[in-house]
Amino acid sequence: MSLDCSCPDDGILADIPTSDCPFDLKQIQKLIFSTAGNVAWNILAEVAEGKPIITARLDILADVAVQLAAADNTKIVVTPFIGGDPIIEAGEAITEGGNDNSTLNGVELVTGTGPSKFTAVFKSLTPAQEEGLKLAMCKNIEIYLISQKGRIYAYQPDSAVDSITGFPTQAFWVGDRGNQGFGTNDTVAIQFSMPSGWSSKMIEVDPVDYNPLYDL
Repeated sequence: MSLDCSCPDDGILADIPTSDCPFDLKQIQKLIFSTAGNVAWNILAEVAEGKPIITARLDILADVAVQLAAADNTKIVVTPFIGGDPIIEAGEAITEGGNDNSTLNGVELVTGTGPSKFTAVFKSLTPAQEEGLKLAMCKNIEIYLISQKGRIYAYQPDSAVDSITGFPTQAFWVGDRGNQGFGTNDTVAIQFSMPSGWSSKMIEVDPVDYNPLYDL
């Protein structure tokens, strides 16, 4: 993704908020899939006039249950527990030139940030579970992250709008089963990419009346 800077530059630096608490995702243990562009959740109790159509509240079990049971493109699905190695690799700087005659004084230009890549492995899935994951490769999906803390991490691209969605994803892939024989678990690998800026638009949802690790 290229840098999206205002022009002309007003020269005024944006505030960096202070915080008394660190913020860490910790281990990602489950994922929620939704069809891109069809599910939005309200982060407040009411929906203000003129705001996007909001499906429900992600922090309320009854609302989430409706989307789990839906038979249309507002349906969401929850993966089994991730078996191991859930890793998010931050996108690297996209640069142009450097140490040559293509840029002024040979200084490289930073033109953007690459996508972040999520990888993980599921273990001991049934063939039906494996097939269910693979069918998602045929869809344009958004993905929510569920952490070991029982929190759901969603995407709020516009802080002025009271709605959240899953993170936009591309290059979603589920591999075939791996088997190492005696004394081991079968594995199924998964990976997808999230666009530059995903983590600065992230919002943490602390469910009111359920634990998404065990109640979904």
